[in-house]
Amino acid sequence: MSHIRKKAAAVVSSALMVVVGMGAASAQAATDGDFTVQQSCPSSGKITGTHSCTTLSGGIIHHLKTLGQTGVNIQTRYEKNGSGSTITAKLGYVYSGSTYWGSSFTQSSNTTKTQNWLRSSWNTQCYTTTGLLSVTGQGQFQTPAASC
Repeated sequence: MSHIRKKAAAVVSSALMVVVGMGAASAQAATDGDFTVQQSCPSSGKITGTHSCTTLSGGIIHHLKTLGQTGVNIQTRYEKNGSGSTITAKLGYVYSGSTYWGSSFTQSSNTTKTQNWLRSSWNTQCYTTTGLLSVTGQGQFQTPAASC
């Protein structure tokens, strides 16, 4: 009986690894102008420790971080779904009370906009950051914190 439980746990664990791996791969594949299949955002806002998200009525904000050879790569992305009109917005992140913004852009339905930053001063450490989306006339939205 114990052997069956262990085997079942291993199968479930393998299935979860595949699902999580697929989610991470599809998240990395997004580029400006491309619309990817929207991954639903869990109620906690945490996909992994390095990937957080927030679901809005018009789409999903993603915030991802990876520790690379030259520092920490930070990405904030907005996947706009089919509802609502074209927006003017900018993506950013917050670290230690300071806010960093990318350039302003316009975005129509069923597109993805991405902003990347490299923190080369974080060669061996990864600090907690929060992803931001500021939409003209609608306000500012954020993700839960993410770290590496």
